[in-house]
Order: sequence, then C-alpha cells, then structure tokens
Amino acid sequence: MKQLFSDMLSVAKKYANIPTLSLLCSLGAVVFAEAYLGVGCPIHFMTGINCPGCGMSRALFCVLRLDFPRAFAFHPLWWLLPVLAVFWFLRESSRISRRTFDHFLTVFCALFILVYLIRLLNPAEMLVCARPTEGWIFCTLARLFAPQGG
Repeated sequence: MKQLFSDMLSVAKKYANIPTLSLLCSLGAVVFAEAYLGVGCPIHFMTGINCPGCGMSRALFCVLRLDFPRAFAFHPLWWLLPVLAVFWFLRESSRISRRTFDHFLTVFCALFILVYLIRLLNPAEMLVCARPTEGWIFCTLARLFAPQGG
C-alpha cells in the first residue's frame, strides 16, 4: 500500500506543470459554460455535430447515482474511462509496458469510433446527431456572407 501511494505521488509530481494546469483550466471553463451559460457541449455548440464522447458526462453522473441502465443509454462505453485511468496509472508507474498501454489505447479508440459511427448513422438515435447548420460557426458565416438587402 505504501508503494502504491508513493507511485501515485510520483505520477502526480510528474504532471504538475503548465500544460496540465492549462488543461484543468480549460475543463473548468467548459464546466462554467455548461453550468452558467447553457452552452452544453462546446463541440456541438460550435459545429452542430456531436463528438464521439457525447453523453459521457451524463453517463458518469448516472453511474455516481448507481443508475447503470441510464448510464449505458447515455454512452455505452462509459465503463472504459475508469479502465483507461487504471491502465494509464499502471503505465506511468511502470507496472505495464508502453506497448501494452498502446495496444489498449488502440482498442479504446477503435471502440469509440465504432460506437460513434453506429450512433451517428442510426436514425433512431436521439442523442448523437450531425446538424452543422445549427452550429455557431455555420450561423456566424451565414450571417457574414448573407446578401445585403435593399
């Protein structure tokens, strides 16, 4: 147990730097935008297209409430995030090889892309959609290049 705590501390020290702080600040900005500005997903807000992780936050909140059926409905791969965190920690503490971690990461990404495509192309899927004309970028460009009347 003492060795595990020591490993966790060394991993935390390794990542206490500017890029990590920037990432945490960005995540904080996203949470602020979602909670106080009603933006929701920043990717969907900007592009009108849902990302492969669409529903993941809601799924994890459902898991915290032990509502597993609803968690799977929001995102069927929610359970992979804790597994990824464990694999990442094992890699950073040199308990598994880089190659093993890379193989896991490849499978992780392939599953996310596969599930994303299935959800995106399924007409019955209500959560993941692609409506670029509703995104901020399209709307802004449409306003900029709209013909001037009269």
